Amino acid sequence: MIITAVLRNRPNTTKQKNAFPPNYVHSLDSTHMMMTALQCARNGITFVSVHDSFWTHACDADRLSKYCREQFVALHKEPLLKILSQDLVSKYEFKSSEYARADEKQKQTMKLLNETLRRVPERGTFKLESVLDSTYFFS
Repeated sequence: MIITAVLRNRPNTTKQKNAFPPNYVHSLDSTHMMMTALQCARNGITFVSVHDSFWTHACDADRLSKYCREQFVALHKEPLLKILSQDLVSKYEFKSSEYARADEKQKQTMKLLNETLRRVPERGTFKLESVLDSTYFFS
């Protein structure tokens, strides 16, 4: 009975893997929101948001739009996936001492995980600064 309960309460690894990317993107969205809110506060304009909707008084809408774009560029200029990779490696990478205690199948799995955590895609060619002058960026 206890074994059955333990098996039923095990995490669903497929759901966890599928949940990670949107949650990571959501964290970037919330970071962008906070950066924009702080920029508005530094410049004395009202900032209000609910999830991904930002607003202010109509007389400050152009400044909010400018700050929103500037903070987006500032955030995404950072090597975010490299930083994420480094953080995951520091927490979850298997060390050589752990390899010594593993059988061959476990070693293959450990090696694959380590390689996956270190793999970061190359940045694309999109000119990030182009959002500063785009007609449509955020609504």
